[in-house]
Amino acid sequence: LGERYKAAVAKISEANALVPNLADVRRALADAEAKLKNPPPRPFPWAWATLGVSLLSVGAYGGMFGRRWWRNRFRILPAQVIGAIEAGDSPVLLDVRTTTDFETSPLRLPGAVRLEPGSVSAGDLTLDVAPEQMIVTYCTSPEEATSAAVALALQKRGYKRVRILKGGLGGWTNARLPVESKSALPSVGLEIYKSLTLGDLERRRFKAGEVITKEGSDSRGEAFLVHAGVVEVRRTFDGDHRLLSTMGEGELIGELSLFREAPRSADLIAQTDVELLVIKNERLDWLIRNRPLLTIEVLRRLANMIVQTDRERAHAAR
Repeated sequence: LGERYKAAVAKISEANALVPNLADVRRALADAEAKLKNPPPRPFPWAWATLGVSLLSVGAYGGMFGRRWWRNRFRILPAQVIGAIEAGDSPVLLDVRTTTDFETSPLRLPGAVRLEPGSVSAGDLTLDVAPEQMIVTYCTSPEEATSAAVALALQKRGYKRVRILKGGLGGWTNARLPVESKSALPSVGLEIYKSLTLGDLERRRFKAGEVITKEGSDSRGEAFLVHAGVVEVRRTFDGDHRLLSTMGEGELIGELSLFREAPRSADLIAQTDVELLVIKNERLDWLIRNRPLLTIEVLRRLANMIVQTDRERAHAAR
């Protein structure tokens, strides 16, 4: 019957009229009339459903990849920047981080030119770059939002080859490419800054004269990186509270707690207003295991501490 019961009833009725009372024709007619009154349930159209789902999936993935391509059409990987430099293209690296992000991090790309993001939208742009020269903007904003906004503004001003560094400053350092500090930093601090995301670190601030930690106190599995200010390291010898050293920006303090489960071995006092980055021992341990240059710097510091301690003991014995 092919599920066309009305047409089947009409055709079989014609056959029954031509040759009446044939048992097979009558049975077929009765069957067609019964199914016309009470049609059996149709099977689910799996083939059409599968085709529809497939088309929807293709459309969704196509739209997703299209949006991704559109968003990334001006983005450039760190390795591609290096390739452009090696090819003699000499791209101009523009540091367009927000004022807060720029002041927070001591690092920048080698030879980068600082450009305030607000100066572009405000019309105060002074950029000595030819319109045909490649420009690479970088920031630390999520999804390179600041770089994208500045790149769009530069393109509207006639700069034809503006690119956005994918991953920003973090993507550059994760690719193990060279960076430079905005000011002179100790090697150990530079390596730590290159390996950490500053936004994920706890910050502690102290006023000048405040005690940061006391000799004999629990280290709580923490080391500190001096982000700003100067810290005095003092220790008591035979009742005499001596100044051992002063630690400035980029210096690592308290890393001995990683190697010895013991209380603090000295007082830490803020000589000026101080901002410290707190580095948990688990993270410092990971850095030492995975960053050879940092490991060398920490070992060098430990060796210097041993030499200094031996000298102090020899001086005290006199």
